[in-house]
Amino acid sequence: YVPEDYDASRPWPVIVALHGGSGNGRDFLWTWVRDAKRAGYLLVAPTAVGSTWGEVDELGILDMLSWLRGRYHVAGDRVLLTGLSDGGTFTLVYGLAHTDVFRALAPCCGVFHPVNFANGNLDRARGTPIYLVHGAQDFLFPVQRAHMTRDTLTAAGAHLTYRELAALSHTYPRSENAAILEWFADLP
Repeated sequence: YVPEDYDASRPWPVIVALHGGSGNGRDFLWTWVRDAKRAGYLLVAPTAVGSTWGEVDELGILDMLSWLRGRYHVAGDRVLLTGLSDGGTFTLVYGLAHTDVFRALAPCCGVFHPVNFANGNLDRARGTPIYLVHGAQDFLFPVQRAHMTRDTLTAAGAHLTYRELAALSHTYPRSENAAILEWFADLP
C-alpha cells in the first residue's frame, strides 16, 4: 500500500506486516491499511511461500524491501517489522537477524522460536526496540509462553514494551496499531 498523498520529496517510514500460519498477505494487509494511511506509512504485507514462514521467506522479504527502496523514497531507519502468530514468531526471527534493516519489531501473539538461541539473535536483541503484544486468553500460544519470551528478551537487553491484553485470544489486536505506531514514532 502506498498512501494516496505519497510525495517522493520526503522519506517515508515502512510497515512490513507478516500474516499468521495459513494466512496470506493480501488479507493481512487490511489489518494495517487504515493506520498506515492515517500515519503516512508505506505498507508491505508479503505472503509466505509455504503455509507459514520459513527460511526461504527471509530473503524474499529483504528483496521486497530492496525493490521498494528502488521505487519509493523509503526512510531506511524507519522500517517496522510486525506480525501475527507465526508472523509474530518470525518477526523476532527475521527482525533480530537483521537489526540493520528493521528499526523495531512488534510481534503479536507469537512465540520465541528456538532458532533465536542457535543463530545469535539473542546477542542482537540488546538495545533492539520490541513492542510485544499477547492475549491472556490465547489458546494456541498460552500466555505463559509470552512471559517466557518477555523474560528472555528482557534478560538479553532488548528495549521491551510488553502489552498483555486481558480479553484477547489468539487473534490480531487491531486496536494496538495506533499505539504501536505512536511507540515507533517516538523512537530516536
